[in-house]
This record gives sequence, C-alpha cells and structure tokens, in this order.
Amino acid sequence: MRRRTALKLIGAAAAWAPGAAVRAAAAAAAAAPRADSVLDIEVNGVTRRAYISLSDARGVQPAPLVIGFHGGAGNAPGYLENSRLFAQCAQAGFVAACPQGTAVPLMLRGDHRVWNSGPEYERSSGGADDVLFTQRLIAQLATLQPLDPQRIYLTGFSNGAQMAYRLALELADRIAAIAPMSGGRLAGGHRPSRPVPVMHFHGTADTVYPLEGGLGPHSLGRVPHVAIADVIGEWVEFDQASRTEEVERHLGFERHHHAGRASVELVLVEGMGHQIAGGSDDRLPGQPLKSSPDAVAMALEFFARSVPGAAVS
Repeated sequence: MRRRTALKLIGAAAAWAPGAAVRAAAAAAAAAPRADSVLDIEVNGVTRRAYISLSDARGVQPAPLVIGFHGGAGNAPGYLENSRLFAQCAQAGFVAACPQGTAVPLMLRGDHRVWNSGPEYERSSGGADDVLFTQRLIAQLATLQPLDPQRIYLTGFSNGAQMAYRLALELADRIAAIAPMSGGRLAGGHRPSRPVPVMHFHGTADTVYPLEGGLGPHSLGRVPHVAIADVIGEWVEFDQASRTEEVERHLGFERHHHAGRASVELVLVEGMGHQIAGGSDDRLPGQPLKSSPDAVAMALEFFARSVPGAAVS
C-alpha cells in the first residue's frame, strides 16, 4: 500500500465520512521514502527521527538546506510522497531533511504525528521541544555535509506550515526564508530578530484550514484558525515590506506580492482544498487538488534568490 499524508483531516473525516477516512488512514502505511539516511537525534531524553537527502549536493562545498515539516496527524514519509520534496531538492542542488513530529494516538490505524507549533499543540505534542529538535537536526546534518549557514530554508504543510512560522519567529537568525503551505499562526509575544522572507501558499477552497480563518466543515479541533490575511499582515510589518501589494494573475492562481527589505508573498490557488499544489493527491474528502502551480518548485526558486543581507523582491 502507498503511504499518504493523513493531516488534520483524518480525525474530522472519521466523523464526516468514515469509509473515506479509513481508506485514507490505511493508505498511510507504506514503505519509507527514498533517502540517503535516517538520523536519530536525542532531544531531552527522547530519540527523534529525521529523513535526509544529501543527493547531488554531497561534497566539500557548503550546500543550502531545506527542511520540510509534515502536516498534523501525518508523518514524514507521507509528506515526502505527496510533496516530492527530496526529488525536487536534489534536482535544484539543495540538501533536504524531513523530520518526524511527535506520535499521537488516534483510533485509526497508521503513524500519526504533530508539531508543537503553538499553544494549541502543547498538550497533543506532549510539550515536545521542536525548536531544539530543529537546531540539533541542522547541527547533526552539518557533520555529514557542509552547510551554508546563510541558506537554511523551511517549508511545511498545515501544522507543518505553522511550525515553519514558529521557527521563523524564534530562529530568525538561522532561517533565510520560509514557504508555508495551507497553515498559519500569529506571532503572539514573539518577534523575529531580523526580517525573514515569506512565500505562503493556500487554496481558496480549503475547508480544513479556511483562508478566512475560523473553523471549516472539515476542521479538526475546536480552536478557530487565524485568517491568513492577518498572518501575512504581521509578516509585512516584521519584514518591513510594502503594505501595497502587487497582484500577478496566472491561469488557476494569483501571486500577491509585498516588496521590501524582505518580500512577503501570498500565492492563492483557485479552487484548491487542503493540499500541496502540484503534489500528489491526498484523496481527502472535499479537498480538491490542483496540478498547477507546482508549489514546491516555486518555493525552491524563492529560496534560491533569498539570501540574508540582500533585498528580496
């Protein structure tokens, strides 16, 4: 069987459409993704795991790194299959890593995990220190392949997108840019120590994490999501970007761009649900996938031109 990222929707789908949810959960048990290695990392007495791909970037020259975070109730192998992150990073010359969140018990079969991306996940994650986990992952990777410390990038889906936002706030001195997909969070009491470029992707038909915030028909949990417009607004301020957006309209999607010291961009995918644009279909009820744009490819292009100290437009 093929592994599919279950994401937050698995729990909600169990109540809404049991048959579809069971099929989605069953599809989450599959072979591990192609990777050069698996790293086991000790964090506060707990062994954490990450898949890594050194690929064509292996060598003596410092390489850029992309870390991808899976969605809530999903797992790293499922995310890698859906996003094709390793293959695209290898082609673009990036070292890549995909860590595993903390396992959570669900009634459905499968490997379901979450990130401690904010207060709403403190309990379900068991208070896991995922910031420290990320720091140690970077440090251990650097012993295997020289990394360019100025070019460490983050992406992630849903709860993984929220984790990318948290790390951009708390590790801004280490993170060159982020590309969150289908999830957001506000800064709360945190402020980034320097501007961090942002490219956010979201489907206009997402009913798990609605674009306008709140709870959608397929949302899991009782905590309303924040509106993506509010998330983007915060980062426009943090990144000293223009409040006036430039809109590029393409077939099936729009790019809302705020130029500045560090750019902030929102990519709206028309008619897409809680999915990774251009990836493989999670087959989740009521969440249509769009083949265009290729969100991961766009993110890697964004990362390639995002280097601290240079204006990103």
